Amino acid sequence: MENDRVAQPLTVDTEKLKEEMFRKTKPDKMQQKTNGRHTDGTLVHRYDHPHTAKQPRLSDNAPIVVDLHANQLLDTTAGMQAADILNYQIETFKKTLENYKDKKGTKLIFIHGKGEGVLRQALIHELTYRYKQYPYQDASFREYGYGATQVTIK
Repeated sequence: MENDRVAQPLTVDTEKLKEEMFRKTKPDKMQQKTNGRHTDGTLVHRYDHPHTAKQPRLSDNAPIVVDLHANQLLDTTAGMQAADILNYQIETFKKTLENYKDKKGTKLIFIHGKGEGVLRQALIHELTYRYKQYPYQDASFREYGYGATQVTIK
């Protein structure tokens, strides 16, 4: 290009292009990593045990966060009454506490949102009467805002 004009026309030798495209070359290490195959054509296995998926290891003090908002728990709330949604949220809360009951010292953060406080009051009722052994408090405002409760498994 010179002064926005083509200096010489672009010519492509189709036979040479075809030959280059189908030429078998030994892949370098970068190509070997990106195409996912060994040099002999077999697939590269990324994991030692493909049937065991490992959960990422969180630090011992990292809390477990459970979002109890209906749109996070349910695909759709169509056809559900407010009481049905609340019952489902409370059941999720109970199941979570049951799952972690043997993990002493674990901190669970239940995000319930600000709203009218109906879910929060239901959680506090459960913690006061059914799960007396678990201390609870409002979760960190800085991290979770107003609408979260922290429960410690004892």
